[in-house]
Amino acid sequence: MFVLIRKLLIANQKKIKQLSTLVIVNVFISALGFITQVKIANVLGKESFGLISFGIAIATYGAVFIRFGLDKTLVRDLIHYPTRFSGTVKSSLQIRLTFLLLFIVGVLTWKLSTSSNNDISWGVFLIISANVLMTLDLQAIYDSWDKMTRHAMYHLVQKVLYFILVWVVILFDSSFLSVSLIGTMTLIAVLTYLALQYSWAIPRIPTDKVKTNHRLLTINMIRGNTLIWMSGVIGLSFGTLNQIILKYYHGASELGGYSVAWMIVTMATILLSQVSRIGFPATARMTTGESTQHEKFNFLIKYSSFMLCITSPISFVAFVYPEWILSTFFNPEFRDAASALKIMGLYIPVFSIGLVATQYTVSIKQEKAYFYSNLLGGVVSLTLCLILIPTYGSVGAIWALLLSHGLALAGCVLITVLDVLKTEKTITDRSHETTT
Repeated sequence: MFVLIRKLLIANQKKIKQLSTLVIVNVFISALGFITQVKIANVLGKESFGLISFGIAIATYGAVFIRFGLDKTLVRDLIHYPTRFSGTVKSSLQIRLTFLLLFIVGVLTWKLSTSSNNDISWGVFLIISANVLMTLDLQAIYDSWDKMTRHAMYHLVQKVLYFILVWVVILFDSSFLSVSLIGTMTLIAVLTYLALQYSWAIPRIPTDKVKTNHRLLTINMIRGNTLIWMSGVIGLSFGTLNQIILKYYHGASELGGYSVAWMIVTMATILLSQVSRIGFPATARMTTGESTQHEKFNFLIKYSSFMLCITSPISFVAFVYPEWILSTFFNPEFRDAASALKIMGLYIPVFSIGLVATQYTVSIKQEKAYFYSNLLGGVVSLTLCLILIPTYGSVGAIWALLLSHGLALAGCVLITVLDVLKTEKTITDRSHETTT
C-alpha cells in the first residue's frame, strides 16, 4: 500500500503541486473573505447587506447572460481544437464584450427609468458592474495551459487588494463604509485582476497554424453554446432567482439573513471551483474517446470522493452547529438564519457530486440532455419558490434550492452513468468485431 501511494504521488506530482497551491491560496482568501464579509454585515446591518446581495444576484444573472455558456465549454474547445486556439479566444472575447455592453446599458436604463427605484442605487449599480466585468477574464486560457497557479496568484492579488481597501476604511472610521464604497472598491480590484491576466496571457497566445474564418467560428460558437447558455439561465433559478423572490416577498432584511447563511456555501464552492479547475481539463481529456470504461469509472470515483472530502468539514459544521456559527460571528439580528444554514449543510455535498457530473456531461457534448435536466429543475424551482418563500421565507428559499437543484444534478449524474455504461458496451462490441 505504501509503495502504491508513493507511485501515485510521484505520477501526479505536478497536479498535486497545482492543487496544493490553489487550495492554500483559496483557503486563505476564503478565511479572510469570511472575516471581511462578517464585518461588513455587522457594520452595515441586514438591510444594506441585503442590498449588496441583491446587486450580486443581479450581476450573477448578467454574468450568465454575458458568458453565453463559454465558462462551461471554452476549456473543452481550447483542448479539443488546438489548431484554432487564437481564433477561439478572439471569438469568445468578442461574444462576451458584446453581451457585456448590452447588459450594462440595460441595467443603466433600468436605473434611470424611474427616480423612485431605490433597489438600483448607484452603489448597487457599481456592485453589479464590477461583478459582471469578471466575465472578461481569461481563466479558460490559463486552465488549458495548466497555468492555474499563476491565475490563482492574480486572483489572490485581486482579493487582497479588496480586503485591504475595506479594512483601511473600517479601521479608520467604519461609519464611512457604505454600499457605494463597497462597489467602488470591488471595481478597483476587478480592473487590477483583469489587467494582470491580459498583460501576461495575450502576448503568449500562439498564432493559429490553420487559417480560421473568424466570422463563421463566432457564429458556430454561438450556435453550439445556445443550449448551454439557456441551461445556465434556467440554472439561475436554483441559487439566484430564489434570492430575488425572497427580497420581493420579505424585503432586503430577510435577504440579508439568508445571504449570511449563504456565505458558508460560498466557502465550500470556492474550494470546489479550484479543484474543478484541475478536474475539468482532465475530464475533457478523459472524454476524447480514447479512455476505457474502467479508466472513466476510476477517474469519476476519485474525483467525486475528493470533492466530498474537501467540503465535508464545512457541511458538517453548518448542519450540526448553525446556531454556534451565527452567534459567534454575527450580530444577534442574524441569528434567525440558523434554520436556513442547517439546510445549506445538506446542499453542499449534493452540489459537490453534481459539479463532477455536470462537467462530464458538458465534456461529452450532451448539451440537449443537460438543457432538459436544467429545464426540469428550473420549473420545479420556480414552482417551489412561489409556494414556499411567501410562507416560510429564507427557509423556504433554501428548500426550493436543495430540491430543485438536486433534481437537475441527478439528471447529470444519470447521463454520466449511462455514458460510462455505453463506453463498456462500445469496448465489448469492438472486441467482438476483432474476434470475428
